[in-house]
Amino acid sequence: MFAFKKRCLSVAALIGLSVLLCSCRARDAKHGPSIVFTRVPLAGEGGPDKLDIIEGRVTQARPGEKIVLFARWGPWWVQPLANQPFTIIQSDSTWRNSTHYGTEYAALLVDPEYRPLPTMSALPSESAGVLAVKITRGRPVFWQTWWFLLSSAFVFVVVVGTIFRVRMERMTRQLRLRVEERLAERSRIAQELHDTLLQDFLSVSMQLHVANDQLADDSPAKPAVARVLGLMGRVTEEARNTVQGLRLSNWGSQDLEQAFSRVPRELATTQTARFRIIVEGAARPLRPVVGDDIYLIGREAIANAFRHSGASDIECELRYDSNYVRLLVRDNGRGIAGDFQWPGHEGHSGLTGMRERTDKIGGKLRVLSREDAGTEIELSVPSEAAYLASSHERSAKWPSKLNPQKINRAGSSVGKGQV
Repeated sequence: MFAFKKRCLSVAALIGLSVLLCSCRARDAKHGPSIVFTRVPLAGEGGPDKLDIIEGRVTQARPGEKIVLFARWGPWWVQPLANQPFTIIQSDSTWRNSTHYGTEYAALLVDPEYRPLPTMSALPSESAGVLAVKITRGRPVFWQTWWFLLSSAFVFVVVVGTIFRVRMERMTRQLRLRVEERLAERSRIAQELHDTLLQDFLSVSMQLHVANDQLADDSPAKPAVARVLGLMGRVTEEARNTVQGLRLSNWGSQDLEQAFSRVPRELATTQTARFRIIVEGAARPLRPVVGDDIYLIGREAIANAFRHSGASDIECELRYDSNYVRLLVRDNGRGIAGDFQWPGHEGHSGLTGMRERTDKIGGKLRVLSREDAGTEIELSVPSEAAYLASSHERSAKWPSKLNPQKINRAGSSVGKGQV
């Protein structure tokens, strides 16, 4: 009984192995022969002197079958020559021959009796003596490869970045030269005012004091001379302040904020509005001329908001960033019409002056306003032109841009000139 079962198992195993082998043969027979390229020439237009080696292998080729090669440039041309159209398949199923250049290459596995045409507009299908057809594109030249294109793109980006950096450095140097020239001119003017005009005012004031002392107390000219002396004193003090400002306009880390906070008091306006100053980032010293222009632009914007907007809230925001200094003055007043925002319009020359000062320091000025929707004036100046700090100090503080600290420095109601 045991021997019978063993014999049955052996027969079943043989049947299973036979079925597996038959299925493999059937699958191979279904797929039929195939061609694979192992070496492909470059892609290019054909010509009598442009030859290269083409290689491949064949599976399931029968004895006597051959390879016919074609290269395409326009129509398909048989390779390598019209009177030598066949390529012999070696015993290891590989084949090798030469071919003229083409944009595409084709290999046909054909019967021994097949006779190919020297040129064809379209290749034959797998029939009428053609057992397999394989087409491939020509190998691209090095400037068409992905690595060359990627390298070219990288080099292009580097060149553009270098040009941009050189251009920015040149612009920065020009801005610094302009600022230094303006500062030198201011110093020269201050010196001339001090040595000429201010000294003359002081001399006249002293002579008036001497004349006033020689007048009798009941002299009718005494009050007039006293008024002139008072006027001369105020003029002299204003001239001294002007000269001092021209010489020492050096904006420290907190000076700009404090200067803006004094603007409402200096205006002595009757407009009631809540005014506040917001500072983002760590305040840093500014270049003298740039600080002056930022202050004058901001003062003009704040003054216009108090005098003309009818706003109940006015806000001045200062942002010290690693890349720029930004000044933003906004209000919730009546706004201004769009045609009033451009330079040269009668009654709004303040905007013209603000734009001129912005251009001098290499900044950008943006004015947004709609009627009954308030006004927003934004000034931004590049850090290279604005800060006194060196380049490595600016780059060391770049994280402040990622997490700016907004500090409300001042906030109160403003009425009748009081902050």
